Amino acid sequence: MHVFKVVKERDGWAVRMGDAMTTPFRSRNQAIEEANCLCEALRRHGEIAQVVVEAHDAGEKPRPLDRAMRLRLGALFRRDD
Repeated sequence: MHVFKVVKERDGWAVRMGDAMTTPFRSRNQAIEEANCLCEALRRHGEIAQVVVEAHDAGEKPRPLDRAMRLRLGALFRRDD
């Protein structure tokens, strides 16, 4: 399974897979969008992939996804076999 982590970095947000990092992003939403695109590309080839979004700091709880994002994520996880 491939796991992409969206994490807070010193200068913004990043998508990490293990120690590797993509280009830094200015916003959390941009990083999440990129991670979802990477997952979708892998899923098209039959791979299992997921996105994990870290909270900004230890005291911050992850924000709930809005309806549009839930629908988008649902479409990404749906498999047409």
